[in-house]
Amino acid sequence: MQAGAEFLPLIGPHQDFALWAVLIGIAAFGFWCERFPFGRKYSGVMLLITLAVVLSNLRIIPSAAPVYDVVWEYLVPIAIPLLLFQADLRRVFREAGATLVAFVIGSATVVAGVFIAMSLVDLGPTEPALAGIFTGTYIGGSLNFAAVAEATQFADKTYLAAMFAADNVITNLHLILIITLPGIAAFARWFPGRREPVIDSPANAPDKPVHQVANLDIAGLTAALSLAFALAAAGHLIANWFERPQYGILIITFLALMVATLAPRLVARMSAFTEAGNVLMFIFLATIGASADVWKLVEIAPILFVVALIIVSVHLLLLLPLGRLFKLDLGEILMGSAVCIGGPAMAPAIASAKGWGHLTVPGILAGSFGYAIGSFVGMSVVEWLS
Repeated sequence: MQAGAEFLPLIGPHQDFALWAVLIGIAAFGFWCERFPFGRKYSGVMLLITLAVVLSNLRIIPSAAPVYDVVWEYLVPIAIPLLLFQADLRRVFREAGATLVAFVIGSATVVAGVFIAMSLVDLGPTEPALAGIFTGTYIGGSLNFAAVAEATQFADKTYLAAMFAADNVITNLHLILIITLPGIAAFARWFPGRREPVIDSPANAPDKPVHQVANLDIAGLTAALSLAFALAAAGHLIANWFERPQYGILIITFLALMVATLAPRLVARMSAFTEAGNVLMFIFLATIGASADVWKLVEIAPILFVVALIIVSVHLLLLLPLGRLFKLDLGEILMGSAVCIGGPAMAPAIASAKGWGHLTVPGILAGSFGYAIGSFVGMSVVEWLS
């Protein structure tokens, strides 16, 4: 017997159907966790990645397999347009108002935080790509994380898993701070107050499931999937035509934004595309966890926690005085910060926790704008640092 043969995984790298069953099961576990307070507190994403890391390092599933490559090559380009069909830029600019201003300022301070973090912490030759991925995820979300990682052809999945771990912990600490700050009277008096808090509706209650489909139209869902595949095909065709195949994911992003903005009636006829995109993204995140080496993860995670902490700290320390300078309401500033760092899903949670019902829709729209621009800003940071 060859040395190390005893460590072969229970499910081999070429047992495709079994691996698909496990990856989809891990994604289902993440969604299931978010039905409960512990899942919403610790994030279904973080829990599913943890499960994937455990299964991989216990040699239940392999750390590398053709199935994982299929997820990167096919599922991610389909998930991105599905998640962007809600990003109607005209509606964002029309309805997001001052919250969008706070978000844009917050995005700029994220970029400042990334550059400061990179000047203080040496991340080696992968620094430009890591900086771009951090920028994308802290302006947008998981889809931008995936898009920038794909565009930079970042191959080390252990680093990606460690970044997700750092991101989740720092994002949760940031959320706690966002909820706490308005309750500090001396701090709140420093900001102008233009609106009285409005108690949010039960629809945004914190015990409501994070991911759900209210009205499922099968024809609308299949139409959304068909359009997502068509945009992926067009994006890769254009990228190959310009001899920049690695930027196919960014062209797909641009095309999806054009559909969302220029054809909102078409998007309105489709159904459940956002949750379909979330399913694909959860499967993608499961492959990230499965590809991670736990010992290397433990080794590199602390420095990435430091990087994430610097980025978010600089973001807040600059956003708060700049928001005051622009005479923004404290609620608008903090909602802009929440959806910048945590994504549009943070808007209902913050609105419910603080009674800011009037900021729910602007927060969601501003976060959707983050989805729209996060990948492009992230790649700009990569190019600047390269």
